[in-house]
Amino acid sequence: MSFIIGLSALNAAQQEISVTGNNISNSSTTGFKSSRTVFGDVYAASVLGGGGTQAGSGVTLQEIKQNFNQGNISFTNSTLDMAINGEGFFVLSGESGVSYTRAGAFGTDRNGFIVTGSGERLQGFSPSPTGQPTGGGPLEDLRVTTGEIPPRATTTVSSVINLDASAQPSALVGTTITSNNGRSAAPVAIAAGDALENGYEANSISVVGSDNVTRLVDVAEHSSANAVAQQFSAVNGVTARATSVAYLTNFNAGPVNFNIGGLNFTGDFTAPAVVADELQALADAVNATVTNVSARVVGGTDLEVTHNTGADLRFHGGATGAGTFDVYGSDYDSTDEEYTRSPDGPVSVDTTTGDSVLVGGIVNFTLEENVTFAAATADSDGNAIDQAVVTGSIFGDISAEDALDGIPFSTNQFDPTNPDTYYRSTAVTIYDSLGNQHSLTKYFVKERPDETGSNNLWSVYLQVDNRNIGYDPNSTDGEPVLARFDLRFDNNGIYDPNQTPIQITNWTPVDNLGRQQGAGPIPGDPNVAEQLTNSNFTIDLSALTQFGGDFSVQSNNQDGFAKGQLTGLEINDRGLVSARFSNGQSRALGEVALANFSNPAGLSNLGGTKFGETSESGTASVSGAGTAGLGAIQSGALEDSNVDLPAQLVQLIISQRNYQAAAQVISAQDTATQTIINL
Repeated sequence: MSFIIGLSALNAAQQEISVTGNNISNSSTTGFKSSRTVFGDVYAASVLGGGGTQAGSGVTLQEIKQNFNQGNISFTNSTLDMAINGEGFFVLSGESGVSYTRAGAFGTDRNGFIVTGSGERLQGFSPSPTGQPTGGGPLEDLRVTTGEIPPRATTTVSSVINLDASAQPSALVGTTITSNNGRSAAPVAIAAGDALENGYEANSISVVGSDNVTRLVDVAEHSSANAVAQQFSAVNGVTARATSVAYLTNFNAGPVNFNIGGLNFTGDFTAPAVVADELQALADAVNATVTNVSARVVGGTDLEVTHNTGADLRFHGGATGAGTFDVYGSDYDSTDEEYTRSPDGPVSVDTTTGDSVLVGGIVNFTLEENVTFAAATADSDGNAIDQAVVTGSIFGDISAEDALDGIPFSTNQFDPTNPDTYYRSTAVTIYDSLGNQHSLTKYFVKERPDETGSNNLWSVYLQVDNRNIGYDPNSTDGEPVLARFDLRFDNNGIYDPNQTPIQITNWTPVDNLGRQQGAGPIPGDPNVAEQLTNSNFTIDLSALTQFGGDFSVQSNNQDGFAKGQLTGLEINDRGLVSARFSNGQSRALGEVALANFSNPAGLSNLGGTKFGETSESGTASVSGAGTAGLGAIQSGALEDSNVDLPAQLVQLIISQRNYQAAAQVISAQDTATQTIINL
């Protein structure tokens, strides 16, 4: 019996040495889990035996128990090296079926699948459409995408910007007023030797200048347009330009002598009618001779004579020669900013009698914002003006109670090349359907108060590559126009959500030479299926604010990008595997799956630091990292063996002594047996 007991002790010691040796030999194996032996004593079984006199029968190995404690984590330079910080196992699929491991030294095969060194494929889940981890779903082989990512056209541009609430409008509204030049009465013929006067009566005008000072300007009787312009130009906020224009026509055939600006000219016109060449010769003579006076032929029949500084124009019949010619005054069209022959008149000049005619000038007034003209009730000396209606005034018919109504205009209109015409601008890169870059520039303009008096109105002008992209529904050729949109804020500086979204529907991408590149605009909603096949896109400015403070751009984002090459991989602590491309984009490829068991110690060792599921371990519960009690994944790291080498060396010494002691049991039994035999 003692031989059997000693032999069982030798057996136990040998097995303990084997387990300890295996632990020591795998102390540097990634993901290795150490083991320890569990022994039990042996007693002979008997129905009636036992009691205080029962001797043992030796020792037996009950279990080699796996130690699944966490090993240290060592960092590496490979993204595909993964360690589990906490509970769980990587799930592998190979020719022999599904297995589980803590060794995360992975790489890729020629097809891009993530595999172990022995070829098993790492299992995981498909990511959500938004690229977020799902933590579940059917298991699949994780694969790394290689090659290029195709470009995507911009469909949405969003900005978070603050516009300074204290900013002032760039554009100012002024008015223009055009004086009378005889439209109320035709130019008057004056006999030779009589005084030449333009017929304008005296008048007083009350002017409120841009400095908010009210001045009375007295216009003397028969003042020339030039003199009137000089008087009013002295008022703050008033610019005056004087011009005199007359039209000479209906020349009789034959020699005609007349006087312009104090100089005599002779026109010898051919019967039966005057021709344009003869008028042109006369115009050339005037242009070459008279200072500040220019002449040109209009319509082949009229000679237009202009005094550039607004002096009165005098026309006088010659002393010799028979014939007549007609003189017209002019009207000024403020819309087209040009002079035309007045329907009043004409006055006929008889060259045989030496008649003269005088045409007064026109003054064009430009009034800055809030500058006003009105008929005065007293002159500058305080004398009351006794007039009901002044019909001969250079300002036309105006009563003492009337104001001169001008034509409104806006100064400092938006011009993308002139920073003084807008508040601030900001640009963002967008992409066409081919992935070509373009620059979208947003120009912000503080507008004048609207019809409600609100001072919270702005506008934004948009250009791409300094080209217009606006759509005009009334256009017949479809050419882009300047894109402008209103921006309204409430009294708290918050963007009005009821405004119509900004849609760009008329942008054709072109290169530097103006050649089309990429898809152009097509009808339809850019937010549905066709959004990647045309250049339509949406601009979201709903996050704009109008607070007091400087202009600030917190973000300028868009969803397009150029084509890109794979530059690297990223794996986060949830196990989400993402590809990173040269265009700055990333794409989720999958999510690493982890498994856990009710009794990990019940797993079977398959070799290669892999374990297999058994009935003792229970069924694997598979989920995402960081869920269901599973640990997090550390990319670029490996879990070391959890073997405590000093403890194992001490255990080896203990096992060796146990072996020696067991041998002594056998030796003692042998000596006793030999003694008995010798008896």
